[in-house]
Amino acid sequence: MIEISFNGALTCVGASAVLIDTGVEKIVLDYGTKVREIPPKFPIPINGKPDYIFLSHAHLDHSGGLALFEAKGEKVPIYALQCTKELTELLLYDSIKVSREEGIELPFSRDDVERTLEAFKNLNYKQKIKVRSGEVTFFDAGHIPGSAFIHLQLNDRKILYTGDFNTIDTRLLKKCERNLPEVDVLITESTYSDRDHPKREEQEKELIEIINETLARDANCLIAGFAVGRLQEILLVLEKYGIDYPLYLDGMAKKATNIIMKYEELLKDSKKLEKALNEVRYVHSAKERKRSIKHPSVILSTSGMLQGGPMVWYIKKLHKNPLNSLVLTGWQLEGTPGKILLETGKFVYEDLNLDVKMKVKRLDFSAHVGRSGLFKFIEKVSPEKVFCIHGDHTEEFASELREIGFDAVAPLANNRIFKLD
Repeated sequence: MIEISFNGALTCVGASAVLIDTGVEKIVLDYGTKVREIPPKFPIPINGKPDYIFLSHAHLDHSGGLALFEAKGEKVPIYALQCTKELTELLLYDSIKVSREEGIELPFSRDDVERTLEAFKNLNYKQKIKVRSGEVTFFDAGHIPGSAFIHLQLNDRKILYTGDFNTIDTRLLKKCERNLPEVDVLITESTYSDRDHPKREEQEKELIEIINETLARDANCLIAGFAVGRLQEILLVLEKYGIDYPLYLDGMAKKATNIIMKYEELLKDSKKLEKALNEVRYVHSAKERKRSIKHPSVILSTSGMLQGGPMVWYIKKLHKNPLNSLVLTGWQLEGTPGKILLETGKFVYEDLNLDVKMKVKRLDFSAHVGRSGLFKFIEKVSPEKVFCIHGDHTEEFASELREIGFDAVAPLANNRIFKLD
């Protein structure tokens, strides 16, 4: 008998963690954090030392709690692509830095992170990893570089954990692997189970229009995005339409881009990203940052929800001028400065409360599958049972799946452990 425990991402996005107990081993799939909460929240603790951890991708809502095992003195092998290891290293160390700036000490140290990174075991897509009850295989999930579906064949059960995935091509990545092995049990993300994304081409054209109009006013255009995946995607959009203006890249996206460029085989077209980077000036100092806004320019920087990073400095300097523009390139969580700005026109962060006169627009460059894609994917996989996690509408999504014939459930905090006969 196999027991599946859902220790995070229950009816919400964040702190993903799944425990599979085969009776002879404990396998953890992701161990993240709710990074948008202060202090960050971690998954429900796991009783006993796991035998293996399989990490779907580097984003902190999936990787941010990994160092807790080392903090408890538990050295557990962590299997992931090498690109995922390097991006996770970047994000984990940054999470400590950001938390300390907020006056919060995380329940693990830099030494714990260092030991966690030593526990990583490199694997590749479609490489089979033997475990006691069977084997585990990673397949390309199309979400960010190195992201993976995790397929587990344990005893006579075939389980697919999606992590985060995308069923359409983007400029950065090809869509997820479609030729998957047979699946009995599907554990799926449900981030956008309630809606579809707007057409990508329309979003790209709107972004270019905003840039062109801003530059025509001799003003500055700020583009806020996530360091891993999102801002590299935006660079490729700009490359597609031609970069003939001063273009700057600031914040953690610089290091993330350097890591991603080491793994050209994971990208849809690394040559185009390289071409875009030839037009980019990296901002390395306060002096360079000041210089970047002294003339009409486009500036890409973190954070995606305006919760820190260099973007705070840029907004402070540019918010009074209605000729300037700010583009948010993705979803804004409730209560974040980005969401508050969209709703009120005010930028509220720490001791700042600014009336923003610059033009503000949110566009959708999500790397998650949308509602229609989720249904099509599940119908194609055709599992016997579906667990819906990692979304704000998992119960409604599971109900809709039941209406079309699937045995679907949304795990809840008080109903999160399931046995597979």
